[in-house]
Amino acid sequence: MSESLSVPASDATPFVVIDGVSKTFGEKVALQNVSWSLPRGQISGLLGPNGAGKTTLFRLLMGILQVTAGTLRIDGRDCFEDRVNVKRLVGFLPDEPVFYSYLSGREILELSVGMHGLDAAAVLTRLEPLIARLGMTEAMAQYADDYSRGMKKKLGLLLALLHQPPLLILDEPTNGLDVEATRLFFDLMREQAGAGTTIVFSTHLMDQVERLCSHAAIIHRGQLVTSGPLEALLAGRSLEEVFVSLTSER
Repeated sequence: MSESLSVPASDATPFVVIDGVSKTFGEKVALQNVSWSLPRGQISGLLGPNGAGKTTLFRLLMGILQVTAGTLRIDGRDCFEDRVNVKRLVGFLPDEPVFYSYLSGREILELSVGMHGLDAAAVLTRLEPLIARLGMTEAMAQYADDYSRGMKKKLGLLLALLHQPPLLILDEPTNGLDVEATRLFFDLMREQAGAGTTIVFSTHLMDQVERLCSHAAIIHRGQLVTSGPLEALLAGRSLEEVFVSLTSER
């Protein structure tokens, strides 16, 4: 945990506030009375078994879904009612990025830059060092639909970062990445948080949370069973021990 990040207390006011959120789909309860907050400039990990409600929570934060009860706010803005402005604050990386089959990686970046109302030449010039760092320079001219899963994740990360958002929401961001690319992802996230970006990512890999995060939460069967600073959650135990104790007894 020595690699986790911290920010001064004065900067640690919540950037994301989730208050009493429930979401149902007909008779199915996806989330039930979830409350959680994310401090600014911190990296938070969201853990949970398959079907626990992690992706649903992220879709609510993105304004893609509307809550059944409760509120979600990003920098004071309601995630659904003010979803257009919220999207300007958020860079989102889905677990399985999907791209237009007839566009190259560079054309997809250019299209997305235009949708954000930004200057394409300036943004692409700014992104060139990161594109090279990700090993994607040659791939930019290729059809994105032909990319490997790892390359699609890298392009998705570029799309999430292109408008320099203050919040990154990343759904299983290292799925499909090899060891070298995963280490690079860690470095990038530390750099982003060090620059003040608030980051939350979901994962099944507890060692990633222990290595990267200052805060964490565990969700199980639609309920948040614990959350807070990672050191306080562990209290001398491994994250795996905490996870098993909270999810196997419910």
